[in-house]
Amino acid sequence: MKKGFALMETIIVITFISVSLLLLYSTFIGMINSSKQNRLFDNVSNIYKTYYLKEYLNLQGLTNYTTNSIKELTCNDFNFASCSTLTKKLNVSHMYLVKYGKFNYDEKLYSNNFNDYLHLLSTSDDYQYRLIIEFLEGEEYSYASLALGGSHE
Repeated sequence: MKKGFALMETIIVITFISVSLLLLYSTFIGMINSSKQNRLFDNVSNIYKTYYLKEYLNLQGLTNYTTNSIKELTCNDFNFASCSTLTKKLNVSHMYLVKYGKFNYDEKLYSNNFNDYLHLLSTSDDYQYRLIIEFLEGEEYSYASLALGGSHE
């Protein structure tokens, strides 16, 4: 009788430890993925690059654009010859002008990283647009954004 109880007790303890380790593992993996993602979004260096790029583009007519959702900006949209040189020097892969707030867009047209970044951004401020810059450093894409066209600018 005691042998059966000991076996049952061992099975219950092993099950409890296994479930606890699985929960701990899934939480740990989630934290690692979150920290990797946060490292790619809005780091200080990229925010500074985005700020200086925004200021330079404002001088070249960035404020003349309007969009209802997302507009990809290229150097052809601006009238200055050094745009390509500037974007290469800053490791800019893509520039986007995005309508502030919630809107529908076709997520299939953009990368998963960009979609993840866009979903993390706040929509509660009173700005009109957001300039999002996608940087390519090595083989990793990272993002930074600044608000445009609000009362706080």
